[in-house]
Amino acid sequence: MTKDAYFEMCEMLGTEPLDEDIPTVWEDLPILSQQALELYGFLPDKWEGMSGTYMGKDYSIVFNLFNIYEIDNNQDQVILLKIMSNIDGIRSKIIHQKQKQKEKPS
Repeated sequence: MTKDAYFEMCEMLGTEPLDEDIPTVWEDLPILSQQALELYGFLPDKWEGMSGTYMGKDYSIVFNLFNIYEIDNNQDQVILLKIMSNIDGIRSKIIHQKQKQKEKPS
């Protein structure tokens, strides 16, 4: 649902929009969050060959990406790495949960 659709729905129902229910759009995110998501998408995935287990992102090119995107501030780089690490932690949990569900006998 878009923000406009949410506001239109609230207007039709005669209810007040609630901040926690307003859909987030890309532009609402802080610039460092936008950069972290964008850079995270460029990092290659690491998979264990035999079992097919997701091992996380390969961060070996991250500083090259910082140079390309001209992110020179060390503090920003640290924040970006923390955000990307958190994203990868969440993604890892989701992937592992899906793998476990596939392994369960029906």
